[in-house]
Amino acid sequence: MNISRFFSRITRTQLETAKFGFYLFTPILVMTYVGVNADEKFNLPGFWPDPATLNQIPKEKHEIQAELARIRRERIEKRKRLEAKAKELGINVDEE
Repeated sequence: MNISRFFSRITRTQLETAKFGFYLFTPILVMTYVGVNADEKFNLPGFWPDPATLNQIPKEKHEIQAELARIRRERIEKRKRLEAKAKELGINVDEE
């Protein structure tokens, strides 16, 4: 069978139906391929951080108060360091 004779017998409707099927099922097949066993296919060791090293959000009232006190201490220490550095550079810091 001659290939040119085969393609000459395809009507416009058949061609549009084939194109529609291709456009419809290509993304579905790609998403299926990527979505099935994605952890095994795209596994990069060390990509995600260890949960033990991440910040732990305080949930209890005393933990929240301790965290706020730590943040305030750090802010005061940073302000003192910056004021000392400003005095060394001769910048006048106005207290409010």
